[in-house]
Amino acid sequence: MKPADLSYALARLGWTHVTFADYSGYDRRTIGRWINGQSAIPLLVERHIDLLLAIRDRMP
Repeated sequence: MKPADLSYALARLGWTHVTFADYSGYDRRTIGRWINGQSAIPLLVERHIDLLLAIRDRMP
């Protein structure tokens, strides 16, 4: 997942990176580094985001 993909996914969920930090338990600065491309986005985070989007897309 690229930083822009993460930003887009969070927007689709209606979340800011702060909201995602609160829900996920990751530090806000860590998520900021992912979004800015300063750190790699862990595969586990990518999978969780994909799962959340799949669930969201199946809801009425």
